Amino acid sequence: MQRALVHLDEPYTRNAVVKALQHSKLEWDIIQDIPEDNSEIDLISATPPIALQWLEYELINWSLLATKEETTMANAYCIRKGLIRKAQFSYNVSKYLSKNPESILKQAIPETWQFELDHIDYIDEALNEVFEVERDLKENEDKSEEEKKHVFIIKPSMANKAAGIHVFDSLDQLCSIFEEPESDDEEEEDDELYVNEDQEDLTQVREWVIQRYISNPLLVNNRKFHIRAYVLAISNIQVYLYRDMLALFALRPYDLNNLADPLAHISNTCIQTDQADFDEDQSVRLFWELNKFGIKDQDLEHMFDQMRDILKDVFDACTSEMTTFQAIPNAFELFGVDFLVDADNKVYFLETNAFPDFKQTGSKLQHIIQELFDATVETAIEPFFGDRPLKQNSKLVKVFDKKLLSLQ
Repeated sequence: MQRALVHLDEPYTRNAVVKALQHSKLEWDIIQDIPEDNSEIDLISATPPIALQWLEYELINWSLLATKEETTMANAYCIRKGLIRKAQFSYNVSKYLSKNPESILKQAIPETWQFELDHIDYIDEALNEVFEVERDLKENEDKSEEEKKHVFIIKPSMANKAAGIHVFDSLDQLCSIFEEPESDDEEEEDDELYVNEDQEDLTQVREWVIQRYISNPLLVNNRKFHIRAYVLAISNIQVYLYRDMLALFALRPYDLNNLADPLAHISNTCIQTDQADFDEDQSVRLFWELNKFGIKDQDLEHMFDQMRDILKDVFDACTSEMTTFQAIPNAFELFGVDFLVDADNKVYFLETNAFPDFKQTGSKLQHIIQELFDATVETAIEPFFGDRPLKQNSKLVKVFDKKLLSLQ
């Protein structure tokens, strides 16, 4: 019997992991009572030994992985900021395209600028570094309401769950994002800070990316959606795209004349759940069931093929930069990758999320996540411990396979 440490903050995910290990052909002694600082525990000398760590990133004992490379594994790579940090990813892609100008990434990633701002007082200097954005925003000032404007979207480099994302088409709108709220009442201000203590203070965020907004998204029932795909990376390195993907819908009808409404432009469901009219069945659907809304099956397959090709070059670009992505042989990781499709059925890569919010899949489609974790155990974990040769799960489509130099 193998021993596994399992602790994930979200019960939705933790329960699915435990069930997947219980479904495994290996026998697992599953330990879920993990101290807050797992790194302080002497896992290296533990008896019986720890074979698997499936934990929050901060709890993983990296020394154990390095010391017992042949007999223990974990559910994350230690270094992968080149994939999950938006600014670092943008830099890696730019470097990759300079060497591979014919890559699909040239068309599949919206035009992107890295934007660094220490304080609102220095925004003029920051804009000088993204002069194309400033030029186009100034050009918008001379356009009538009927004319098509340049539209951009800005995202914090390290945030997730749609935090800090804004769509804008004017310099005033961009500057307002970074202006500190004024308050005449110090006590009121303290109360406000207390109420929002779990929210990131955007005035303290230094690193951002600005992208051209895909203003002609494919709509279903006049609503924008993005695709949440799950990607499994194993060892150093094989990468698989899970066929059962989600279509996550914005809550409000798409309106390019109202950029200030995030519920019309941001389709991440975590910003919808506190709305009175939120309906999980309407906001979270299966990608392959979009054929019920007039999208042809062959078009869905073509989108999937594009996603597969995009991911191949995404991981080729990131794994080529060993200082920002290091795939080790005794680890695996599940990523949430977001794509957008435009009205011409062209697929765009948006971002990669480490430790994605599986809970947004909801209760109705919970079986999708359970099957994903079952497939992860079967494909990543069981072969590592020699229980069975690698047998690819039918729902996991290999998109990248490359032998990388291990630094362990």
